[in-house]
Amino acid sequence: MDAVSILLSVVGIIIGLFVLYNLLHYALFLAVTHPRDAGGIGRELNEFERRQLVEWTPRADDFLKHDDEHRTYDDVFGAYRDEQANYSTCVFPRAAFTQPYEAEYLLLEPKPGMRLLELGCGSGAAAHYLASRCDVEILCVTNSSVQADICRRKFAEFGGRVSVIVADFDSLDLASESFDAVYAFESIGYTKDLDVWLARCWRMLRPGGRLLIRTPGGLDHCRREEDFRSVTAFFDNWRYNFVGANLLVHKMRPLGFDPILYRRLPFWAWGLTWNYIQHMLLWKYRLKMRTFVELERIIWRTSKVFVFGNPYSTVLAIKPAAASGARPPPEAPQG
Repeated sequence: MDAVSILLSVVGIIIGLFVLYNLLHYALFLAVTHPRDAGGIGRELNEFERRQLVEWTPRADDFLKHDDEHRTYDDVFGAYRDEQANYSTCVFPRAAFTQPYEAEYLLLEPKPGMRLLELGCGSGAAAHYLASRCDVEILCVTNSSVQADICRRKFAEFGGRVSVIVADFDSLDLASESFDAVYAFESIGYTKDLDVWLARCWRMLRPGGRLLIRTPGGLDHCRREEDFRSVTAFFDNWRYNFVGANLLVHKMRPLGFDPILYRRLPFWAWGLTWNYIQHMLLWKYRLKMRTFVELERIIWRTSKVFVFGNPYSTVLAIKPAAASGARPPPEAPQG
């Protein structure tokens, strides 16, 4: 082959890979924006999900603890902090010429005049996008004063429509039925009381309101003691609880949410997203988190069926239009 033929072949391969990459992300986008009815899941918890509720109980002193060096969230992410930073590991779509959080926009269905609540807002990327697309009011909650300052600068252009408060969302006390939608992207794993957290979301939602949760990891299909122990080691290091779709639906249904929709993407799918790859390199080399090195060891010794099938869950729950008030959370975890 001459040089021209080799060059054309290389260009063809690059174009082909680019097309395949975008087709993959478009397929993921379609999957996330068309969630399935959750009627077939959440009816019971497996052995390891039940143990998780008992053994993975966060303590009061876990507040802001973020890794095995006992650094706070701000300590860890101080080197990764600006108006453009995105803390989510799996944003859909990530194809060329598209915007992050378009899928969330479609799922939340914001309309002018609505009021939204974001629990665990990071640098405010999601709220900024939603407010840019629609004339809505958004209240963001973060436990980081540094993040809050970034959000305030970023939200200044909205003239007060988007605001941020610094608070632990486990002790949040806002008026009942005051939001049309509540959303939490990769933050629910930090709650110290899942039942109370979900009941509070129910109470704060207006009838017909939407609760949208995105969460990485889960024990939905854990079947081996060795796998449970491996993931427990990661929880012990990082204090992030892997709350899967099955567990969320199990907790949401008694509160009265109906319908509940969900989509689970296995690790092999969401782990190929560019945003996840960026975070993997960021955590290990820029933030120098020993926790991530430990995660690599966990993956190596854990069942590959469990690892690569581990879900990234999107759960959308709707408070019926006729519902009003807050139902009490279950008194004890149900099996």
